[in-house]
Amino acid sequence: MSIINTEERRNYFQSFKCEVLTANPQNKELIKKFVSKKANNQLEAYLKNEDKAWAEDSDGETRVYVVKDEAGEIALFFSIKCGLLIGENPKYKLNPAEREFVAIVFDAKVNNDQGALEGYYAYGTSEFGERIDVLFEIADKRFDAKKESKKTGQVENWRVEKCVSAIELRHLCKNEEYNIPVDLGVPFGFGIFWEKIVPKLIDITKEVGCKYIYLFAADKSEELGDANIKSLVNYYKNDFKFYESEDDDLVIVKPDYDEDCYGLIQEVSMLSGNREAVWHEFSDV
Repeated sequence: MSIINTEERRNYFQSFKCEVLTANPQNKELIKKFVSKKANNQLEAYLKNEDKAWAEDSDGETRVYVVKDEAGEIALFFSIKCGLLIGENPKYKLNPAEREFVAIVFDAKVNNDQGALEGYYAYGTSEFGERIDVLFEIADKRFDAKKESKKTGQVENWRVEKCVSAIELRHLCKNEEYNIPVDLGVPFGFGIFWEKIVPKLIDITKEVGCKYIYLFAADKSEELGDANIKSLVNYYKNDFKFYESEDDDLVIVKPDYDEDCYGLIQEVSMLSGNREAVWHEFSDV
């Protein structure tokens, strides 16, 4: 059987159901049949390990969804969680020498050593030129943060220029054992993303402020070669319309376990428009 037009394709993907993993006790048995054996892929283990996906979904740390067909078979799973992008002023980005100098100036401020500070300023002017005032400004900010922590009795907070609300899309993975009964003419993950996952994300952002969706390509696949990682990056860029941030001030907060992965973003305001645009590419008009 072959699906020949865009409307039929979209209707097919819309027939699937997104179900919270722990909302249905039967899912504990169903996920045992989930298979993903691609090289270095740990996503199958994540889903099947009760201390991982099931526990994180139960605790609310991560919301895990299984995507089922009308017969109740799991075709794919994905997860989402609240995230954060931070803004950094480019002038505050330090090279190793500047970082070491700021630390020295900070210590002098803590010790209230005015003589040392005057000497550091003179030395810094000859060493860093016009950057000296910026370096002292950074040291001042760190010193003020330390004073604030003493005053409030709290552990010193990490200060950034700005915080940008975001949602992280994680663990997107197709069940290799799932039999697609029709010739779709488009990748299965492509259709599920735009017709099930994106509407879910849009609904969430109607209830809570969020500017970006982001993901890390090659999640938990540290051993993948550069060519494979770039292939996955291109897939997310071309099919899912994610992109690398062109804003030098915007930084994705990346955990250690996503080391060597590519961070990609997409504005929430662009999701609906992109959804229609990508289907137009496959239109039979």
